Amino acid sequence: MTWCGRVGELRDERPTILLLLPESLKDKANEVGVGAEEEGVPMEWDFMDGDPKTLAWEAANRSRLRVGIGVTPKAYAITLANLDPGNPLILVENGKTSLRWLGQAAARLVKGLPLPPMDGKADVKKDDPDESQVAEIVAKILREMGLA
Repeated sequence: MTWCGRVGELRDERPTILLLLPESLKDKANEVGVGAEEEGVPMEWDFMDGDPKTLAWEAANRSRLRVGIGVTPKAYAITLANLDPGNPLILVENGKTSLRWLGQAAARLVKGLPLPPMDGKADVKKDDPDESQVAEIVAKILREMGLA
């Protein structure tokens, strides 16, 4: 069974996390996919240009799981479809965490689990949500979707 692939490549219609990135970074899609696959959540990717916040928001709104990832050469973002497009749930600049971590984190958001440690590389901002805030957001979304 294939867990990750380009949009349209997966054989079934299961819900997936969506990753959007510029075509010049297509080799990065598999690295993100490894993290999602490790958590048991399928991921698809497609090409789109833009800033990471916009890419993540667009991906979340195209994903049936309502979780999206945006990757650019200088930053990565993860967000949920119902959040403000300019304020993603997670924004990592200057590659301070691995692409694999992005896949893991997005998958854990889907599953309602705490996020994995950020490889010990990223600086956590004061205003970043803590695990309990993320859990509240995920629980609310699952209730709104009728899944909890």
